[in-house]
Amino acid sequence: MEARIQKLISYENLTPTKFADIIGVQRSAISHILSGRNKPSFDLIQKILNKFPRLSSEWLLMGRGEMYKTMVQQRLFDVDQKPNDIKTEVKPPVIQENAPIISIPKEAESRVNDSSIERIIIFYSDKSFKEYTPGE
Repeated sequence: MEARIQKLISYENLTPTKFADIIGVQRSAISHILSGRNKPSFDLIQKILNKFPRLSSEWLLMGRGEMYKTMVQQRLFDVDQKPNDIKTEVKPPVIQENAPIISIPKEAESRVNDSSIERIIIFYSDKSFKEYTPGE
C-alpha cells in the first residue's frame, strides 16, 4: 500500500508534506508510511478516501483495478423514449466568471436543430437558478 500512496501523491503532483496537510494527518505519519516504518491505519485510509473521492478504494486497499473510479454521466430525466423520439443533444457552453455577454442573432435564438426552444434554465452552484424564455 505504501507504493500506491506514493503513486497517488506523485499523480496528484503533491509533496508528502502537502498530502499530509490535505488529508489532515501529521506529516511524520506520511513519512513513516512511505519509508515502510509504519502501516497505514484505517483512520488514515478513510481520510485519504474522503479527501480524494474519485480514488478507487479497491485500488488503494487491494491494488486491483484502476486508480480512479470511472465516472458515469447520469441523465437528468430518465424517461422511456422510443428510438425515433431521441434527438441530438445540444450542450450549452460553459460560462466562466466575468465572461463577456454574447448576443444571439434573433433568427438563431429560437431554433436549434429545427426544434423550437421553449425555455432555458441556468442553474448556479448556490442552488439558485434563472429562467429565460425566447421572445419575452
